[in-house]
Amino acid sequence: MKYSYCICDVFTDERFGGNQLAVIPDARGLDDRQMQQIAREFNFSESTFVFPAIEGQTRQVRIFTPAREVPFAGHPNIGTAFVLATSGEFGEIGQSTEVVFEEKAGLVDISIRQSDQGIISCELKAPLAFSLGKQLPAQMVAEATCLYATEIVTDIHPPIIASVGLPFVMVELRDRSALQTAGINPVGFERIAELGVMPDIHLYGKRGRIHLIFGSRNQESR
Repeated sequence: MKYSYCICDVFTDERFGGNQLAVIPDARGLDDRQMQQIAREFNFSESTFVFPAIEGQTRQVRIFTPAREVPFAGHPNIGTAFVLATSGEFGEIGQSTEVVFEEKAGLVDISIRQSDQGIISCELKAPLAFSLGKQLPAQMVAEATCLYATEIVTDIHPPIIASVGLPFVMVELRDRSALQTAGINPVGFERIAELGVMPDIHLYGKRGRIHLIFGSRNQESR
């Protein structure tokens, strides 16, 4: 059986910029193992697989990194909505078209608009309210991210889990140089995972940010 796919660049108006995304607009017939293999083959930070809705909404969407399925993510929803809208799946797009994706984390509301110049834009509402979870020792996070504990700022908050549907350990760094030198120490990430924490880390500072996702390639944006 043959499947069509689209590759799009999200959060940019330039080709080969922004955040890469692979979208399979009709993934019926694919099982979990096959979707994971396809996502690994694309090797983008995420790939999405679209199915008919099962809860009466617009579509069911499943999101995979090269290593695992995730319950929700931002740019995959925006990119998937854009691909389906531009291919005519939602009919004519006017000043405002509302769609709802069914995902592991819950329902994702997306507003799609088309400007007078024909430019389509999408805006989403996260499936869950903002919540905070466990705090982690700065030294443990530093070891996992190839940093010194002194490069982690704890004045406002210690390393802490935050989520609107996809949990990340949120970590503030003291400067841009720390962001530039951060990396993945697999042993350190495994120690975090042993605490029952999903070891995906969002590092940020005053002038940049980076996601470190264990088992996947790094996804970086500034």
